[in-house]
Amino acid sequence: MNKRPRHSRLMRYYLFRTRRLSRRQLGSWQDWKLRAVFWSGAVMVGLLVVAFAWVAELASHTFTQIHAQSPYLPVLITPVGMVVIVWLMRQLGTESQGSGIPQVLVVLKQRYHWLRPAFLSLRVILSKFVLTCLGLLCGASIGREGPSVHMGAAMMYSVGRVGRLNQKYVDNSLIVAGGAAGVSAAFNAPLAGIVFAIEELSGSFEQRTSGTLIMAIILSGVVVLMIMGHYSFFGHPDGALDITRDWAAIGVTALVCGLLGGFFSRLLIKGSQFLSPYAKEHPYRVVVLCALVLVFLGLITGGATYGSGYEQASTLLSGEQPGNWTFALAKMSATLVSYFTGIPGGLFSPSLAAGAGIGNVVGGFFPGSSLVGLTLVAMAAFLAGVIQRPITSFVIVMELTGNRHDILLPLMAGALLSAAVAKVVWARPLYDSLADRLSDGQGMALEKPQDKPAERGNEKAESEDGGKEPERQLPG
Repeated sequence: MNKRPRHSRLMRYYLFRTRRLSRRQLGSWQDWKLRAVFWSGAVMVGLLVVAFAWVAELASHTFTQIHAQSPYLPVLITPVGMVVIVWLMRQLGTESQGSGIPQVLVVLKQRYHWLRPAFLSLRVILSKFVLTCLGLLCGASIGREGPSVHMGAAMMYSVGRVGRLNQKYVDNSLIVAGGAAGVSAAFNAPLAGIVFAIEELSGSFEQRTSGTLIMAIILSGVVVLMIMGHYSFFGHPDGALDITRDWAAIGVTALVCGLLGGFFSRLLIKGSQFLSPYAKEHPYRVVVLCALVLVFLGLITGGATYGSGYEQASTLLSGEQPGNWTFALAKMSATLVSYFTGIPGGLFSPSLAAGAGIGNVVGGFFPGSSLVGLTLVAMAAFLAGVIQRPITSFVIVMELTGNRHDILLPLMAGALLSAAVAKVVWARPLYDSLADRLSDGQGMALEKPQDKPAERGNEKAESEDGGKEPERQLPG
């Protein structure tokens, strides 16, 4: 008679404990709301980047057909098209200019959190999408990965605003996840997106280790995989290197790429500073001049410097055409003048193409080493020299070539050495330097309006807590 009540008590106690444990494991309603915002935002970023890739490829293919009809047609199309792009950008807002990664870095800073609604709006997404595709239609030497980062961050931030997640620590994580998801979806490389979030965008350990953030990055890559299938941009090029045997070839390639990558970054920053006052007074004259230089480079290279450079890099990796210094240096110059116009566009793809040209030339001096392998090392090394993010660089090249782990060590060694050499020429990472210019008001007026009571209240709150926003690890 006494066992039954005791058994019932034990059963009730067991159910009570497991219920509490389940609640703790599953999380609260707010935790699931946060996960829903991150995951739905990641899906939308994936869909957006897929659409962007389709339209950008169509624009590039259209320009290639125009150039095939006559190599002199760009003499008219490129300058007129770039003037139209700059005019549209000035009408729609200059928040969409350039790569987009510096804008994302600026709004991640606590000091400039009030710029987020302007820099991460739906209008910026539309402007970046349309104007970047128009730039490719005009033959500009730009990529779509930088704009994908900006659009991904803006989309994630907008979804968070709709979901009423207005806490600043959540906003930071949304921006980081959106930017990294843009890289993941643009390259079809989830691992590259995660590394990019850690190395370039993230500023706190909590963001770096958040399972929710990482899951959002992977989910955007899965969306691209479901729509476009499993593919690698450069296929699976044959070319193996033995780091113990080919160390001299790898070292020389990294040294050359580091010097040229650092020199490229220095020219980009210094050139932007030099042209900035002229561009403010006569914006369209500067655009036309840069466009004519771009056309001249296209004429002397047979059109090889137009566009993102993926086709030229694929050709060099296939070994169908020997490389020369003309293409590598002309591609660097075309990317510089395209950036100086201020039109939206990224630097990742042109840098990979220029690196392929450098590697193809340097590899000719080492007949005992694989030419294709050294070209791959040069692609990672030059990108690392430009952005000074070596891990992101070699992971991107590894995933763009089908995750070939047999060349992982040479890619790592080349990227790390190149980034170290590039610091001798230009000490700061490129995007940090561009973000500093942006925050200093040299590229865009960032003065905070002082007539908003709400903003003054935020400043007071920030001064009370030492200017630091609360940190919290996301669920998962």
